[in-house]
Amino acid sequence: MNATPRVAQATVDFDCVILGAGIGGAMLALLLGRQGRRVLVIDPKPGVATRGAEILKPRGIRVLAEQGLLDTLASRGALKRHVIDYHHDGKPLFSYDFAEHTQLGHFLIAPYSEIVGTIVAACADLSHVDIRFGCRMVDFAVADSLVTRCTLDDGTELRTRVLVDSSGSGAGLREFVGSERDDNRYHHVLRMSTIPMTDSIAARNRLYFDSRGWFAYFYPVSAELARVFVGVPQELERPVFDEHGIDLKGRLSTFVTRSDDAIALLDGDRFMPAPVTVFTSKPYHRDNVILLGSVVFSPHPMTGQGMSYTLEDATVLARILARAYDGRGNLEPLLQQQYQVRRSVHNDLVEYGDALARSYHDRAAYLSAFHTSRHGGDG
Repeated sequence: MNATPRVAQATVDFDCVILGAGIGGAMLALLLGRQGRRVLVIDPKPGVATRGAEILKPRGIRVLAEQGLLDTLASRGALKRHVIDYHHDGKPLFSYDFAEHTQLGHFLIAPYSEIVGTIVAACADLSHVDIRFGCRMVDFAVADSLVTRCTLDDGTELRTRVLVDSSGSGAGLREFVGSERDDNRYHHVLRMSTIPMTDSIAARNRLYFDSRGWFAYFYPVSAELARVFVGVPQELERPVFDEHGIDLKGRLSTFVTRSDDAIALLDGDRFMPAPVTVFTSKPYHRDNVILLGSVVFSPHPMTGQGMSYTLEDATVLARILARAYDGRGNLEPLLQQQYQVRRSVHNDLVEYGDALARSYHDRAAYLSAFHTSRHGGDG
């Protein structure tokens, strides 16, 4: 799908216009398209985003399975994994086996672009779903409290029954719906690097903590490449990654005990910031304008479940819109009764991630905070 040509077009009618072709927006477009609805997705990026979450836990995997997308994702190189090893201060803490603690028995890892690309490719098979990259909404019109029209940056005017903002941190409609939200702040920061695959990473996903507030996560992202996330106390970010006054490899080797081959490949200059943004919005919708995905909630990365919950949210929203489109209920009450209530589900996940993120420096506290059934994401 190519960037939109900057040529003005006539006003076009859609059942739903979606801002953002990420995991939530793409899945909602697919679900609505398969209902026969006319959907437009617009995204300012030139193509599918390359940066984003890479881990799918059981609830997210089930959504993809229901839509017949798992075989395609597997063909794109998704890795099936079963165990994550946890270590604290250089000693084993526990091993979390998905076969033991979840019904599905595994989780999946794939680059974000491959996960979203799988959904976008399925949308391309639907003639009434249009995904336009390199395109922005620049204005919208409200009549009788409903958004009835929006204008794109090429001058195209659209009429839409529903407008969904799934554009992530650059959300264009959060202020319209209501910007009030509950934010969580932490004493640590996170950086990410990509390295060649090593034997230790191929063998296991390994997450290391230490009592001085550091952590490191090593996992494969493809057959050839691995990701390394390193968390450090906030005041050490510049000394470690920018000024190199603290030896990153030497410091990690004090508590990272089974990934020496990976530590040897690390370069402090090649770590990119990975912002830790944790929040839940208070309003999720306003009349026919709806927020989805990381516009409305974001858990701590330690849960590994933000993307899976967003896929589930998209299915809930698609069912609501199907009822409203078919005249089996008014949109506003349906959203209030069946979608706004998702906030409590998101809050539970955010609170769980918060408990993990505030306790990992203390071995006993982390063990107390860790919940086997919740962590598997099988609920």
